[in-house]
Amino acid sequence: MTPRWDDEADLVVIGYGAAGAATAIQASRLGGSVVVLEKQAQDRHTPSTRMSGGMFMVATDVERAATYLDICAGGMVPREISRAWAERMMGLVDWFHSLGTGQAITYTGKCEHLDVDGADAIEVWQPGTNPQKLAPGGGAGRALMAALEKAVAATPARVRYATPARRLIREEGRVVGVLADGPDGPVRVRAHKGVVLSPGGYEYDEETKLNYLRGYPMYFYGNPGNTGDGLRMAQEMGAGLWHMNQMIGRAIGNFPMPDGSDLSFIIFIGPPGYVITDQFGKRYAGEHIQAGLLHGFYYSMLEYDNDTGTSPRNPSYWFFDETRRQAGPLTLTYLGACAVGLYEWSPDNSKEIENGWIARGETIEDAARAAGHPAPEQAAAEVAEHNRRCAAGEADPLGRPAETMIGLTKGPLYCVKLVPGGSNTTGGPTRNAKGQILDVFGEPIPGLYGAGELGQPTGMRYPADGTNLSEAMCFGQIVAEQALGRETN
Repeated sequence: MTPRWDDEADLVVIGYGAAGAATAIQASRLGGSVVVLEKQAQDRHTPSTRMSGGMFMVATDVERAATYLDICAGGMVPREISRAWAERMMGLVDWFHSLGTGQAITYTGKCEHLDVDGADAIEVWQPGTNPQKLAPGGGAGRALMAALEKAVAATPARVRYATPARRLIREEGRVVGVLADGPDGPVRVRAHKGVVLSPGGYEYDEETKLNYLRGYPMYFYGNPGNTGDGLRMAQEMGAGLWHMNQMIGRAIGNFPMPDGSDLSFIIFIGPPGYVITDQFGKRYAGEHIQAGLLHGFYYSMLEYDNDTGTSPRNPSYWFFDETRRQAGPLTLTYLGACAVGLYEWSPDNSKEIENGWIARGETIEDAARAAGHPAPEQAAAEVAEHNRRCAAGEADPLGRPAETMIGLTKGPLYCVKLVPGGSNTTGGPTRNAKGQILDVFGEPIPGLYGAGELGQPTGMRYPADGTNLSEAMCFGQIVAEQALGRETN
């Protein structure tokens, strides 16, 4: 029996972040009709794009950029996919300007791994004429998402908020629609040309994280609505999976809220001095990597002790003194929960000290004990040795640059528990260079496409700030063109 359809369009897009918006914009330009199904209500819409720094990666040379992406992927992504991405990145700045939203964008820097072949072909751009001023005042991520929403609003595409997709509908081997929960009950939406999965990842799906990520527990400061819905829908259609153990990682903070829930935050440990120890009170990696908000420190946190069955660096403990406490919030308030009104961090960290998130003591040992450090005496000895090296002008055995070798000497002293986590996961349904989602045998699933962080084509090393937003906007364009069978001029 033919099902009753409550709505229909050429493309049905699941999820309204940067990928969903880019898909809707590009499909509309091609004359296609679009319905976007967004899980969250409009007044509680917190896509990771809005919570981000708003940066996006672009390319200045296709082959050089493809080489760079290929090396960073570490064999997890076929080169032809990296090349398709690089080719689309070449025009990403012009594409953004073509939206006609009046939002300025500015070049802000290069990639993360400058010694990798092809790094010279990568740039990072960000909304605003002066993003350094824009970010604290409102957030470049908020500006980017606002620009994309404005561009979508200028098209015939329709966004249905508070309508979470639940299942994909397949007929004769082809994905032809979506079953969703609308505000007034179940909704069946017909997709004449294809369904695009762009619902975010599985940051808040504990079972999936436990079984796939490289460590556990793992925490995230991206969209709390990302609970792996798209992953399950794709699996039901027989989708293969790739790099499920990958994510965009850092050392972050995870803290309890009064209502029994918890929130995670990006942690900015700079300026120096700083010391991070494991649960034995020992340093294990150069803290300047975390201070630079690079992504390599996360890998150092994943150490597993097979003899004890424990992860001695999860959590770790960050020590600092009164100078850092007075320097400003321990988080970047234009990112994550603070950017979308889920929490307001105090300018001098006083509220967070009252919350118990920041432990304080007259000595390092006192602060460590207050934070629940298992080895406060050893941590105090490690910080004392760090202070001695700083005073003597000695090189750091873990490779910290000389200018970061600043002692922790101004009391009171502080300690914050750090955990591995990040902005979002990157694993998910396997795709090809056309954005088609592939089954377990590597064949395209007819009518099903993917863009955005769920299955984004990144692997071992995070290429640059804004990689995830670049991929979302690039593959959003690609899948719109592929599903509709035509390209823009």
